[in-house]
Amino acid sequence: MKNPRQAVLHNVQLLFLLIFFVAGSSSAGSEFENRHHNRDRHHDRDRHHNGDGDQITQPKFVNPPQESSIGGILDTELVVNRHEKVVAGRRVLLRSYNGLYIPQTLRVNPGDTLYLRLINKLSDDLLEHTNLHTHGWNVSPQPGSDDIFMQVPADGQFNYSISVPDNHPQGLYWYHPHGHLPQLNPDAPTRGNTEFQIMSGMSGGLIVDGILDPFPELKGIQEQILLLKDIQITDEGTIPLQIDSNAGTTRMVNGLVNPRMKIRPGELQFWRVGNIGPDIYYKLTLDRHEFFQIARDGNRQNRIWRREEILLPPSSRVEFFVRGEKPGIYTLRTQALTTGPAGDQYPEATLATLVSSGHPDHTMRIPRNLPPVEDFRDAQPIPPGKRRSFVFSEDNDGNSFFVNEKQFNINRVDFTVPVGFIEEWTIQNVTKEFHVFHIHQTDFQVVEINGVQQEFIGHQDTVNIPFQTGDVPGEVKVLIDFRDPIIVGKFVAHCHIGAHEDNGMMAVVEVINN
Repeated sequence: MKNPRQAVLHNVQLLFLLIFFVAGSSSAGSEFENRHHNRDRHHDRDRHHNGDGDQITQPKFVNPPQESSIGGILDTELVVNRHEKVVAGRRVLLRSYNGLYIPQTLRVNPGDTLYLRLINKLSDDLLEHTNLHTHGWNVSPQPGSDDIFMQVPADGQFNYSISVPDNHPQGLYWYHPHGHLPQLNPDAPTRGNTEFQIMSGMSGGLIVDGILDPFPELKGIQEQILLLKDIQITDEGTIPLQIDSNAGTTRMVNGLVNPRMKIRPGELQFWRVGNIGPDIYYKLTLDRHEFFQIARDGNRQNRIWRREEILLPPSSRVEFFVRGEKPGIYTLRTQALTTGPAGDQYPEATLATLVSSGHPDHTMRIPRNLPPVEDFRDAQPIPPGKRRSFVFSEDNDGNSFFVNEKQFNINRVDFTVPVGFIEEWTIQNVTKEFHVFHIHQTDFQVVEINGVQQEFIGHQDTVNIPFQTGDVPGEVKVLIDFRDPIIVGKFVAHCHIGAHEDNGMMAVVEVINN
């Protein structure tokens, strides 16, 4: 779906972009050339032959750079600036963290504290406000923590202190900006710059370690972190100001186009896959392999889910085991997908190549049983007044987006929720394209999709909402956990397609003490 930005936003951004393109800094050397050193992925390539006998060059897969907590503390910084980098074989002017298109993946343990200095070196431009959201973390939304209402202006900085609870779910998360543009009229809709900044490179991985701790027999398993991004580059070597999610785009794994991965026949690997781009979906398949899913959105499930195909809406994550097939070359793909009559049409694309070779390795087995997970349906009856409706809609042009017929306003609270309860929310989609429901600070359980009861396997923080068919809205019912007092404060729920949230499809939720 096309997303033309507001004319005033376009003109002002274009002016500043031209100014800073001339004055922008150029960063030489390897993409990993900073204090978090790693070898240069772009010089680590192999040659092999395709089916026509032509010799081709292919990058080797490597995990993202990583930084881990020590003694319960992760003290780090992210510097936002313009950098000219080579991405997908082309030079492009990015806004990125620490000069990296794929910045460091931050790893913590339950009970740790993340101290993070966000330094905004983008020049004096009101459109370059930014901030940081720890997507999926069940942490405080109060000022100084995961507060998306606070903005770091150009040439400013902010020190975050985010405490990870002792009982925090262990798994894959991600971080990204959640910026909002300044408002001259406090009653007007609040616009955002999240889509543009994420497309420009501003997103990275987060891991709360310990998901495999219940399975000591898997110690030493090969972990593969696959962070999925796509990029659109103009003829001038910039990110387009008017991003069209239905336009041609280059999909990458860890910033690499079709990297070569290795596995031995019979070898068991643990793959952690996150869709950390701004807008598009992935529909994952791997030739002649199955995915043995263990977690969704950082939440370990109550059983292994054996799958041949996985749909990853924007912002969602999935973790699974892969067992190497007999020697051969296999393709990890995203299959062709249409997101609705008014949505986007994505062609099939190759994401990575998996080469199975070497001595067979059958030393590790997939766990038979996973620890139990709380079924919210058994927790307590839904009390009166704890059932709510959340309706996604858009205008006829598909350029303005709404929640319950209102556009996002940072100064208005849309849902006031007393702490201490599980609530049932009915998410409806009255448009002709997919939307992606996401709520900050907590997780939910999907109990019904288009009237069909869903088997319980675990919790998540994103879910795809089907488009309307005829006069019947797409509908998903979820049980949302508002019991933990740590989430008292203001945060948001929204569609996680960047163009949609930036243009109104977001609401403010305030959890209050009774």
